[in-house]
Amino acid sequence: MSMLNICADNARVAVENLKQSFASPLGIFIYASLSGIVGVVIVLVFLSMVFAESYLPLLLPVIISFNAATSGFHLVDKGGRSFPHLRISLIVISGLLVAAGCSFLTVLLPWESMADGLRYLISGLSALIFSFFGAWIGSKKYEYGSYVDI
Repeated sequence: MSMLNICADNARVAVENLKQSFASPLGIFIYASLSGIVGVVIVLVFLSMVFAESYLPLLLPVIISFNAATSGFHLVDKGGRSFPHLRISLIVISGLLVAAGCSFLTVLLPWESMADGLRYLISGLSALIFSFFGAWIGSKKYEYGSYVDI
């Protein structure tokens, strides 16, 4: 057996172990949370290069809401409708996204206050609403069957 085959087999085993670890409810929760947090960070960095800095605090609830919807969708899409503690998981993901978004906003804009309660309230409520909306959209996959390829 050549060295290349051994490396390919080891890589295949590592990928299978990674897939199995993300197949558990905790793995699915981590995947949904991290995809939302990374999405918030990427969009904030991109928009900081496109828009003036004064627009970022105004756009933060929109950015967090979009990523909360995708996280809710991923949670139901990967975990199914019977995901354990779905509501609590969506609430925790919403809180994580708000904390990550507001914290990273102060990294990008150090002069912005971290103690802006209105920003947390608006971002938190919109994240909560849209995470449940994303989970609802994800549950429609199970109601109507799988997606149709066009």
